[in-house]
Amino acid sequence: MADIGGTTPNKTIIAVGVLTIALGLIPLLAMSGILPRGNPPTDPAPAWMGWLIGATFVGAGLIVVMRGASGSISDSSGALPASAPRLLRVANDLLSVGIVWSLAVLITWVAFGPGPRHFSVTGGGLSVLTSGSGDTIGRVAFGIGSIMCWCVAAAVTAMTVRRWRR
Repeated sequence: MADIGGTTPNKTIIAVGVLTIALGLIPLLAMSGILPRGNPPTDPAPAWMGWLIGATFVGAGLIVVMRGASGSISDSSGALPASAPRLLRVANDLLSVGIVWSLAVLITWVAFGPGPRHFSVTGGGLSVLTSGSGDTIGRVAFGIGSIMCWCVAAAVTAMTVRRWRR
């Protein structure tokens, strides 16, 4: 593989990215009918969730492959080096923003979407499947997580826009 940005590609990181892409292809292939979906659940999630989960994993895998190829695995900013091709830097940033927005959408649906939820409460090594109040507790927890995810999504989007305005 050719050097991107003048650094040596990290083959281990690239392999992890390819594995992540392969994991993301599983729900995408199931949603498209190529792989079996198993028994239908009694309270199915909407089909778009399967597509979004698969696309999120594929996007994350692509980011890891790009970072491994550019040798920028130790950079905590999330951006590819300035020496990387502009198209790769744009793809990296768009995928990064898309992933955090996707996670926020998924968690928001769990908290506020229609239909029943089944949560379990674990503490002290005991796991208890709850009903009734457990659904409320779970939805509240996911609602708080949803707010936090939307804040992260806004921050990542703002940071990305700021970086591209420089």
